[in-house]
Amino acid sequence: MALPSTRERVGMDGVRLAQRALLAVSGGADSMVMASVLFDASPERIAGIATFDHGTGAAAEEAASLVVAWAESRRLPAFVGRASGLAQTESSWRQARWSFLHGVAARTSAAVATAHTRDDQVETVFMRLLRGSGVRGLAGLLARGPILRPMLGTSRVAVRAYATVCAVPFLDDPSNENRRFLRNRVRQELLPLLERNEPGFREWLITLGERAAVWRDDVSDAVDEFWAPSVQDGVAVHVPRVATRLPDRSEAALFWPEVAGRVGVALDWRGTARLASFTTKERTGLRMPLSGGVVVRSERRGWTLERAGMGDESAAPPICWHHATTD
Repeated sequence: MALPSTRERVGMDGVRLAQRALLAVSGGADSMVMASVLFDASPERIAGIATFDHGTGAAAEEAASLVVAWAESRRLPAFVGRASGLAQTESSWRQARWSFLHGVAARTSAAVATAHTRDDQVETVFMRLLRGSGVRGLAGLLARGPILRPMLGTSRVAVRAYATVCAVPFLDDPSNENRRFLRNRVRQELLPLLERNEPGFREWLITLGERAAVWRDDVSDAVDEFWAPSVQDGVAVHVPRVATRLPDRSEAALFWPEVAGRVGVALDWRGTARLASFTTKERTGLRMPLSGGVVVRSERRGWTLERAGMGDESAAPPICWHHATTD
């Protein structure tokens, strides 16, 4: 009988790519293990390795250098984004990083793959609860979308075990210890405390996310069937009017967050309520602004939601590109 492989022993055997992907690699254990496992399993599906230096100092530079060296030693294209002048906040770092990743993915005609794990899903669902998210948001990282997450069924314990057994190089980000950031407080303080007092709390969060994801998928299917929205150039989405009726407020309140999400717009409860009311008006030629530069227009043929300036690179933080390859 054949002995189980290292992948099987530490629960990594299901980490695979079903399509061409750009791997988002930070230099940390999770992403370096993802890159290592996927390179061993299906190197032909890797379009390249992308890493982003947030401009936070020597540790970030060292991590980017590690990623580039790892990629080049395997003759994989390496793409490095470097930002300067960013506000030292999680949201500004996330926005700049995703702007970079989407840009590289478009260049390489590939989907972005991230190293989010089962533990990241637990933290995300919990943070959404803290922020008063609705059912849609509670799906967390299980939400249907273009981002590939091949590690989502894998725990951080399994990731570290694989890194140890297979000598995968990685660097721990010092900012992960800074409890000024909510995710770090959730990871280091709140979740361990709740798990001690309510054993099984983390598994309950997993189940909650799974049920919310099923509900979210059902809503998405219903939106396609009854509203048939169409995305225009990735920056606007159009909902045609149904000749026989206007949607009622409850239908509009249920459907609009899904429609808006298709162009990267997240509606809060106020925006959803305003849109639900706006959609029930028979009069056309109306225009309603929402927060974040979003505008909704009521036209004879339907409603169009768009974000002003989406796709305008002048509004993005300054990013320096570096593309390294080996011949």
